[in-house]
Amino acid sequence: MEELHTQVRQAEVPSRYRVHRLAEAKPTERGVLYRRGHERYLLAWRRVSRAFAAEVGEGDGPHRIVFDLAIHTEGPECVAFRLDAVPGEEAMRVARAIQLGIGTRGCSPCVRSLANDGAPSQAYADLDVFAEAALEAVRFG
Repeated sequence: MEELHTQVRQAEVPSRYRVHRLAEAKPTERGVLYRRGHERYLLAWRRVSRAFAAEVGEGDGPHRIVFDLAIHTEGPECVAFRLDAVPGEEAMRVARAIQLGIGTRGCSPCVRSLANDGAPSQAYADLDVFAEAALEAVRFG
């Protein structure tokens, strides 16, 4: 019986991280407005289960604050929508909007750090490493 329970639990844990980029994303009180083609859409906050953030970039190259909003975290995939911001005031505004929209509990420590201090508490060299870290947080968090 224990073995069956373990197998079911493992089947519910995502093993892949699939990201969709939100073009021209702008957080609002109701969710994140974004563009797909010529149309505008809203990703409502109630659809977001977890939010992750980190500074991404390496060396002297450009650095961005990347936010992943996980909307589906069961089964074989974690599906997330991604937006980014310039480090500083812009990133702080985005983090505050996310925190207000989904609540502190659903936010990673880095989102909370950005919302409160404007400084990211995590940094990664590239997006692949950031995605791996977010998937691990979903799987074991």
